[in-house]
Amino acid sequence: MIKNKKFIHQLLWLLAGILPWGFGGFLVHTAESMAVGTLAYWGMGLLVPFLFFLFQRKGYGSEWGALRAAVHLPLWISFIILQMVIFWSYLPMADKAFKESPIPISIAFFIVLTLFAGAAIMLDYLLPALYEKLAEKGACRKVWLGAAYFSGLIPGFAILSFLGLYYANGMRLDPFTASFFLLEVFSFIFYGKIILGMMTFGIYLFLALSGTKGRRITVCAFSGIFWLMLLYIPMVISLHLPQASWQVYMDPSYLPMIPFVSDLWLTGIAIWGGKKVTEWIFR
Repeated sequence: MIKNKKFIHQLLWLLAGILPWGFGGFLVHTAESMAVGTLAYWGMGLLVPFLFFLFQRKGYGSEWGALRAAVHLPLWISFIILQMVIFWSYLPMADKAFKESPIPISIAFFIVLTLFAGAAIMLDYLLPALYEKLAEKGACRKVWLGAAYFSGLIPGFAILSFLGLYYANGMRLDPFTASFFLLEVFSFIFYGKIILGMMTFGIYLFLALSGTKGRRITVCAFSGIFWLMLLYIPMVISLHLPQASWQVYMDPSYLPMIPFVSDLWLTGIAIWGGKKVTEWIFR
């Protein structure tokens, strides 16, 4: 793919629509320009590839249709979360270094922006190809991994990014403030995960399944119900357990929130259960 001239041509055009915003804001180097430039970089990084993939009718990668557009949305939002953490941790240091040596720091910042945007666009091509290969090995595996991707990629990146921020800054918080910070972050991620999960079962799963509309709706409905039950059951168990020191590291409530791994077993069991109930109803 990297050696394909058509891909490189598309990559350069997409980067041309994304990079100038963030890099220009950094070069002007005022608080307002960097804020506006970063927001524009994130916004254009979301919209430019999404719209291109959505409306592309010919050329390299057009055989995947709008699948790349769907893949790009959660992928770039996940990258935004990661970049927020990185900028929060290192932008003050980069700002100080810029005032001393503007050219090397500007080049380094341009490389960072390029790496994020380039990696996202490359994955926009690689993941649909992988998705189609999974279809050849069985539709169940394709649907399962697709549901795990759409429901769990953003929450997984958020958990790892914010934990990385917490540890990278040396955990310089008193126990009460640290607990409050982590509780707020994980509560936000938890409810966000519920929204993404319901969207996954209501939109993606309905489109990915085969069969009549009635059967697909039934599978989606029961899969969503099972997914919610699996998400909450470990937390209910945790609330009824006597408090003990081991729960700090091995509490059952952690099971549905383990980045990426939890999404595999949550969506796998939920879709399996939804299909079994649907088969029983339409028997």
